[in-house]
Formats: sequence, structure tokens, C-alpha cells
Amino acid sequence: MNESEALASALSTEHQAIYAYGVLGAHLDDRTRSPALEAFDAHRRRRDALLAALRTRRLPTPGPAASYDVTVASPTQALALAVRVETEVGVRWRDVVGATDDPRLRALSIPALQDSAVRAARWRRAAGTTPATVALPGTG
Repeated sequence: MNESEALASALSTEHQAIYAYGVLGAHLDDRTRSPALEAFDAHRRRRDALLAALRTRRLPTPGPAASYDVTVASPTQALALAVRVETEVGVRWRDVVGATDDPRLRALSIPALQDSAVRAARWRRAAGTTPATVALPGTG
């Protein structure tokens, strides 16, 4: 994946995250609603930064889809969706890190990757789940 493809993919995933948090937030209690609002705002800031980066490079800026697969009917499903969203966002930001040597893009993408990993871990903890672990090659 080249730099422009990675940026466009990250933007599309940030659009999806914003949409998802708008849906899942309605199913959260007072304890989890505040972190969801913070995540919603963080994804909007990342989206705006990506839009600026794409425009600076005179690249297309894909808009959000009309809808996304974010069916939520319970608090448990809302937490699972938050984990899924943050995991997907992290993958896309990792792709940007791997596709660029531009220090400005790395300064944008590395903290975004870190933030999504932390949020995913916190959502897992809130849901009472733990991530699956995979041994590193040569360690098992």
C-alpha cells in the first residue's frame, strides 16, 4: 500500500469510527459514556488532520459512507463495537506508519496508532474481555 492509499484508508476508517461512536454511545451507561464522547472527539480531530494532509498533497478526500455495519442492541454489543472500531483504526494508522517516511505524517500517525491501542484495551477492560495473545516468532 502506498502513502496516498494508506491515508485514504485511514480517513475512511476514521469516518466509520465517528459514525460508530454516534451509534454505540446511546447504549452506554454513565461510566462508559464519557470515554466514548472523548473517543468520538478524538476521531473527529484525526479525521480533520487527515483531510488537511490529503488536501496539502492534492489527493482525493473520500467522504463518509451513507451507513456502516454498526448494529448495536445492547451495552455488550456497544462495547464490542468500540473494541472492533479501535482495532480497525489502529490497523489503518499502522498502515500509514509503514507507508511513509514523511516526519509530519509519522508525527500524526504514531500517536493515532498508540491512542487507538489504548482505547481498544480500555474498551476490552470495560467489557470484561482480554485480548488474544500470539507468541512472537521464535519465542514459543
